[in-house]
Amino acid sequence: MVAAEGRICPGCGTRAKAKWEFCPRCGESLANASEAPAEAASSAPDTMGADDYEDAGGSWKGFAGAVALVAVGIVAFVTLRRPSPPPDAGIFAVANETAPTPAPSRPPKKGADTFAKGLSLLTDGNVAEAIPLLAAAAQEDAQNALYRHTYGRALWLANQKDSALGELAAATDLNPDSPVYWTELARAQKDLGRNSDALRSFERATSLFPDSVDILKDYGTLLARLDDRQRAATILKQVADKRPTDAGLQQEMAHALETAGDLDSAAALYRRVVDAVPDAPIARSRLAEVLVQQNHGTEAVALLKEGLEKTPNRSLLYRSLGSVLERTGSVAEAVAAYRQYVGLAGDSPDAKEIEQRAAALERQLAARS
Repeated sequence: MVAAEGRICPGCGTRAKAKWEFCPRCGESLANASEAPAEAASSAPDTMGADDYEDAGGSWKGFAGAVALVAVGIVAFVTLRRPSPPPDAGIFAVANETAPTPAPSRPPKKGADTFAKGLSLLTDGNVAEAIPLLAAAAQEDAQNALYRHTYGRALWLANQKDSALGELAAATDLNPDSPVYWTELARAQKDLGRNSDALRSFERATSLFPDSVDILKDYGTLLARLDDRQRAATILKQVADKRPTDAGLQQEMAHALETAGDLDSAAALYRRVVDAVPDAPIARSRLAEVLVQQNHGTEAVALLKEGLEKTPNRSLLYRSLGSVLERTGSVAEAVAAYRQYVGLAGDSPDAKEIEQRAAALERQLAARS
């Protein structure tokens, strides 16, 4: 019996690798596709060439592989609110998720050799040398979304951001069904402060790929930053619900909700983290802070003391406890908590400040007696 190493797309008949979840040509789901024998499936190379790259342009995983090669020196997040920031390759970090995006047909050979040389240089980090070749390819075949998009990425890395934005936008015009292109355009627009445009692009990306946690997270945090609290809360809660066991994501979304002013939703997510991971000092401290803002000081104190019973050497919990106790009127206990913090974290940057605060509170207590 011949082993099955691939699948045949029920939509267009394309043979696809077994690991692919969607057809690279038409975007059809391969979940119920018939298996292709090893002999037929083995014709697909393990590494994608320039032609295969465009064929899978609507495949999120296929594109992610190419982007991972191109984005040399990639950073985790886009740097915001700084004058003249350096070019940030992180906006081109595509999540390792599978998007059901229809792909364009195989690109014409026009400009292919020039593009391949430019892409190779860009992959190696030679941005300055890659740009003229990618520009030539984009001029030779101006209707090729892949060429325009890759040229835009190169321009962005060269800090030619306005020109880059034009190329990224052109790619979405040429291939409007790619959530990858829309997401990267939105991130670039957000980085340049064009928030209204970024919101529209994120909306388009989420409509094409509604299950993407990364796209929703970027969209929701932008809404929160723009003080659109109701929509931000709705989207950020969706993100948290998609990965309920991811404590780090829950905490991140809780903080975004707290920043957006939705304290009830933030408290619910912080509590979810604390219940799942009792030794989570940041989530416990943030939950206590939210409780104080909601006038539940007694509950906040109990929450922090409970954490210290479980992990008595967590310095952050002592600092938070001192702050909560001071604001709720238990000054003597606050001094003791602050001193515990200094004893455990004497080398921390704020240790001197906390010690001075404890000393000032002691003087207040002495003056009252």
